[in-house]
Amino acid sequence: MSTNETPVDWSRLWGAPAMLRLRRDRRSFFTIAWIIFAAAFGTLVGMAAFAPEVVAQRPIPGLSVGLILSGVYVGTVMSLGVWYVRRARHWDALAAAALRTPDTIEFEAARNV
Repeated sequence: MSTNETPVDWSRLWGAPAMLRLRRDRRSFFTIAWIIFAAAFGTLVGMAAFAPEVVAQRPIPGLSVGLILSGVYVGTVMSLGVWYVRRARHWDALAAAALRTPDTIEFEAARNV
């Protein structure tokens, strides 16, 4: 810790309205993102394991259903990454605001959404 930083009262900060909002927002994001990721991964692997004849079909010459599913999976993971980066910027602002004034930041945090 440098000399110009003030120590943080973590017990008070942990229960501050802005920090509670930050924790709730992160928890809901990761729950939804994990469900989307698990569904995409389960579909890709499940189709390959339990319906290989469907995955091997070629609706377009040179392009199988498996390649299409893999492309959709990669697109899903990339979209989740972009979504995460956008939400992380918002979380950084909430965290910085909570460190500044943990009791009165609910108004500023709601304005940034």
